[in-house]
Amino acid sequence: MKRIRSSDFALLLISDNYLKSKNCLYEILELQKDDNHWDKVLPIVCEETKIYTAFDRIKYINFWEKKTIELETALKTIDPINSTELYKDLKLFKDISFNIDRFLKLVSESLHFKPEEIIDKKYKPIIDKFGLGINAESLISLLNIYLITDLEKREIALDNYIDNHKESGYYYSIKGSTSRDLSKFDQAIHYYKKGLAIEPNLFTILNNYGQIAQHVKKDFKKAKELYEKAVLANPKSDIARLNLGVLLKQEFNDVKGAEEQYNKILEFDPKNAKAHNNISNIYKDPSAKKVDLEKAEYHLVKAIESNPNYIEALLSYGNFLKVYKKEMNIINAFKNWIKKVTLKIY
Repeated sequence: MKRIRSSDFALLLISDNYLKSKNCLYEILELQKDDNHWDKVLPIVCEETKIYTAFDRIKYINFWEKKTIELETALKTIDPINSTELYKDLKLFKDISFNIDRFLKLVSESLHFKPEEIIDKKYKPIIDKFGLGINAESLISLLNIYLITDLEKREIALDNYIDNHKESGYYYSIKGSTSRDLSKFDQAIHYYKKGLAIEPNLFTILNNYGQIAQHVKKDFKKAKELYEKAVLANPKSDIARLNLGVLLKQEFNDVKGAEEQYNKILEFDPKNAKAHNNISNIYKDPSAKKVDLEKAEYHLVKAIESNPNYIEALLSYGNFLKVYKKEMNIINAFKNWIKKVTLKIY
């Protein structure tokens, strides 16, 4: 929620539930700390949400004032030492009560849309607000084509698309990925190269081309180059950093470089289960010369907390307990848990 201030822009989908959610409104409080925050905000107000009169706004002030009084009263019954987090909630409720009227007034007086208007206008208001420099109609057409699950039909749709639209990096990204999914890897590379000639920093092509270079062509140097460019193009993408981290450790024996990629992910996404699991593998791998079993266990626990159904982390932690802690009862408990999760998935 704190990361919203560092975002390039924010779409606020405002509903009655949104205005009664402490997490959503905490984001608004964070956003308002930025003096220019409204330049990067586009509110989208759901039809049934009433915010345009003083009486509409009073309803939400009353809601948060009531929540504040209820929590304040309840806190008097317990020892403050045992309620640190609850007092943080109380402060948040008071801040929301104080700021919500100003926020709703600002929304009602600024440029905003209903969800139906955004869709009817083919997302043009979003494109215009944030100056993305994309032809909205063309992009939506491409996205609809990408949703075609029959790959041969998708290829035909892409051929028909280019009869009426200009070539673009996005077009060749989808064209290449369709060829890849049909196992036409050389053809996919051909399209990816054409896309990069138009848009050299298009993240999707750089990452997907890197995967073919790594897993199909075994050209690890090329894969590394492409993943590194993908990371530069989209520094907050976990996908490219995970791919690069695995490649660095497995094929270049660059443990430090891999660890750096996983730690970067955890800086902007502290609950990324895969990053926690991968960095744990580094800390319990003797060949990596960074053995730290305490850190390894910490990151495995974090991976499972972030995604309780993450099979790889569950198996890894079960093995960790068996090998390093000799805790067979826990192992059996983990085995039963994994069976339940597996049945749920399949």
